[in-house]
Amino acid sequence: MTNYNKSLPSVKKILLLFLLPTIVLLIIVFCEIFLRKDKEAFPVNIPCRGNMIIEAQYDNQKARMVASLYFSFLSKNKILISLSGTGYLYNNENVVVEKKTLLRNIYYDYIHESKATDTYSMTSSQINIDSVDDFDWRISSLLLMNSFFLTGHTDTLVLKKFDDNALLIENNQSPFTLCIFSKSL
Repeated sequence: MTNYNKSLPSVKKILLLFLLPTIVLLIIVFCEIFLRKDKEAFPVNIPCRGNMIIEAQYDNQKARMVASLYFSFLSKNKILISLSGTGYLYNNENVVVEKKTLLRNIYYDYIHESKATDTYSMTSSQINIDSVDDFDWRISSLLLMNSFFLTGHTDTLVLKKFDDNALLIENNQSPFTLCIFSKSL
């Protein structure tokens, strides 16, 4: 007489072999959905603040700007960037020859060019300049992106999640600010 019980796998083993990979697959799918939703939710509708220092060296002059930046997504594909700070022009001996004040709000219309790289094309639609802002075209062209001082100009920005409380904002040349945010702002 032959015993078939030893050669056939038990029902428990079959269920374990089927359920274990299924559970692992479900965990992976759940994690992917959760992480994707987190990435999609960031940074939309979360304002942030940052500081930036920009230095430009040219043949006969040096320029430097120290500024604070406020960045926020608005409704209907709009972004607001507020800038406040000071710009300096130096001569060849590194002596400040001019000091200018920057205080403006720039409103952008944006197109989300790439979700994979979080690239945005931003066209300045309105620039509100405060009366104390005395950045002229010369110092603006040395220190600012064109869309910061020319209405209707398009710049490309890349927004990268740095960590849970920070957003790295960069253009096609380099990062220019690490923007810190709080969901309670």
